[in-house]
Amino acid sequence: MASQTQPSISVKDDRIIIERAEITDPEVQDYFAEFDESEYDEALDKALRIGVVTLGLAQTSEQEEYVERRFEEMRHSFESEIERIEEQVEAKFGDDGEVPQTLEDHLGQDGKLRSHIEDAFGEDGVFVERLDEELGEDGDRIQQALDPDTEGTPTYRLKSSIQDQIDRLRDKIEEQATEEETEERMKRRSTLKGDDFEETVENLLSDLVYGTSHEVEPTGDKIGELTDRKVGDFVITLADTNQRIVVEAKSDQSYTQPKIKDELEAAIENRDADYGIIVFEAESQVPDKVGYFHEFDTDRLSIALSNDEEEDPEPGYLRIAFNWARTRAIQMHVDTGTELDPEAIQNEVSEVEAEIDRFSTIRKKTTSIKNTANEIDEQLDEIEGEVKTRLTDVRTELRSSADD
Repeated sequence: MASQTQPSISVKDDRIIIERAEITDPEVQDYFAEFDESEYDEALDKALRIGVVTLGLAQTSEQEEYVERRFEEMRHSFESEIERIEEQVEAKFGDDGEVPQTLEDHLGQDGKLRSHIEDAFGEDGVFVERLDEELGEDGDRIQQALDPDTEGTPTYRLKSSIQDQIDRLRDKIEEQATEEETEERMKRRSTLKGDDFEETVENLLSDLVYGTSHEVEPTGDKIGELTDRKVGDFVITLADTNQRIVVEAKSDQSYTQPKIKDELEAAIENRDADYGIIVFEAESQVPDKVGYFHEFDTDRLSIALSNDEEEDPEPGYLRIAFNWARTRAIQMHVDTGTELDPEAIQNEVSEVEAEIDRFSTIRKKTTSIKNTANEIDEQLDEIEGEVKTRLTDVRTELRSSADD
């Protein structure tokens, strides 16, 4: 391609400007001869694009040829180096190499090391002769030295040591078995006590309502009617009147009689209950004038389930307290008409109080009089039955009055 005049080429922004360009190349002239004059601009643009792309491909091809040539040179270099290393390995480790020859000289059939070993440990070697001298013929001395029944030998001492360890292990196992048996026995004695008195009371209440239509709900973690108060650990809903009895469980020696009354009043209000029971783990935790069983103002009751913290809780106390509270709740629920006999009901309540006093007295005896425990337990069952009967009579009187 040639030009008669010097062309002017400039690059501005997104375009290239070519001025005064004359092309005399025959092939280029033949190429443009195929187009109309109106198509020259488009043909020129196409020819330039094709030329630029072709030049780029040619440059890439040259680079690829260079890389390929360099890799080929490296391959030849590697192959030459590998051949050299193979020759050295063969010279060192081949069948006739230095290493196999050295091994044969020292470890072969007639090798030096084999000869030395044979001299030392062979049938007639120095080591065998020395063993015979030290251990005796056929090892008589070593047999005596290792006899576990010969006092003073190492094996006798080992046997004695093992026997001592076995004896100590047996004693430890027997001691542990005794401890586990004692622990299990104590656990059986304290199945009602547990580590958490509130959980103990929950189990006793569940047993109380089992097989009935009454319901027990744990409420100790719930905010009640009072602002930010959780007082009232359980609520018993009576099936026949839909009344609510709140129960508060305590294992605490800091309660006075006024504090007990206030706690019960707050629990009744907080749980919207008709009657309240506070249950202490032991009588030793409450004031003397409160004792095992004490009612405040006909709607609050304090009871203790044992004499002190070391005793197991007595479920009978809680059963009596529940029946008492249920009777009081029904008494408040019914319409007290003219046919209701308050004197008769009060007499029954007084009888219940007397029976509970007897129950408490006899229950205390069970902690000290072991030989008569069965007889006392029978009396407790009898008293509990009488209490239930009297409470049933009270409820019957209340219902009959309500029906009239």
